[in-house]
This record gives sequence, C-alpha cells and structure tokens, in this order.
Amino acid sequence: MTTLELEENSVSLFDRCDWLYAFMREHCFRDDTRRIDAALWPAGGPPPGAVLLDLGCGPGTYARRLAASHPQLHALGIDRSVRQLARARSIAARHGVRNCTFALGDADQLPLADGGVDAVIASRLLMVLSEPDRAVAEMHRVLRPGGRCFVAEPRSAMRAAVPLAAMQIVTGQTGQGERVGVLDDERLDVLLRSVPWRNVRRHEDRWYRYAVCEKAA
Repeated sequence: MTTLELEENSVSLFDRCDWLYAFMREHCFRDDTRRIDAALWPAGGPPPGAVLLDLGCGPGTYARRLAASHPQLHALGIDRSVRQLARARSIAARHGVRNCTFALGDADQLPLADGGVDAVIASRLLMVLSEPDRAVAEMHRVLRPGGRCFVAEPRSAMRAAVPLAAMQIVTGQTGQGERVGVLDDERLDVLLRSVPWRNVRRHEDRWYRYAVCEKAA
C-alpha cells in the first residue's frame, strides 16, 4: 500500500489548522498555475463560459489564480473542509476575483451533472484518498466530451508528509496518522487508465508526477 492514508482525526486537521495549510499551499508548495493553464488550454486559454473544477481545492489557490487570469472562465473549487472553503472565499473576495465559487463536496461523489465541466484540476489529491479510483471515475464523469483533466502528485513521501506533520505539531497531535506514502508510477498509471480516456500524457520531474488526461469527444 503506497497511498497516503489519513486517519479521521488527521483529516480534521485541515479544518483546525486551515490558516497553516492555506499558508503552505499559497507560499510553500510549487505553483503550477502556468503549467496547468498551458496543459488544459493549449490553444491559448478557455473559451467564454468554460467551467473549471478545482477538486480538493483547499484554500482555492488554483481556482482563484486561473479565474483571475481568465475573466471568461468560471472556476469552481470543491473540498470537504468547511474552513478551507471559507478561507478560499475570503481570499478570492480580498483579491476581487468574482468568477470563482466554492462548494462542499467529496471527490468520490461530486454534486455535478455528467459532462458539466470543461476542465478539472486534481493536485495533491489522489494520495490522500482511501479510494482514489472512485475520484478518477468522477473526474471522467463530470468532464464534457473532449475536456481535459490535469493531475499532479508528489514523488517524495517525505515532502508530502510536511504539511500534515506541521499541522500535527501545532495541534499537539504528533504521532497520529504520521505514516505517509505516495503513488508510484505503476499505481498512478493503473488509476488513470481505470477509465476510458482518449489520451493520457504523463511526465515527471524530481518532485512531481504529472498527467494530462483527455476525454473522448
């Protein structure tokens, strides 16, 4: 088992330490905004009225930044942490970004219609799910025909563990849920190919594995 597994009390850390996780997401994690933009819309940006889903959005970093870059886009961030969503709304309002919204939901049962979104982001998400195959199936379901999904997963278990460890220290919960892992090449490949994408393009660097998946038209 190489998937990051979080106990229920560890998952709640994202609510109890929403400020700390938001700081790390905004300032410490790699910013893939430009990479995502180019991968999802290689022709030069989303068409008017396009809908982007940022799945497991946390403080809404990618949804907000892409919405700010593309006024014609509507970005929707979904997360299961109430306080992360509240922070996402607050940050977006503070930056004057009005074309993004945030909603409570689970990655394995999205409150969206089939084919309802044009693009999906899943960054640092699959590793924290107990059933990531269900999330991949949901991404495929909600994408419109021809839509694209951008996936980013850390390669280093040590680096992936840093946010959780920091939140545990702040809350005094060290020693709980500290065992972490990452998706290796084989597991990620199996997950992505569990649904009938028309095309899957994979690449990686020292710290991340990336995939851009395209749904059949």
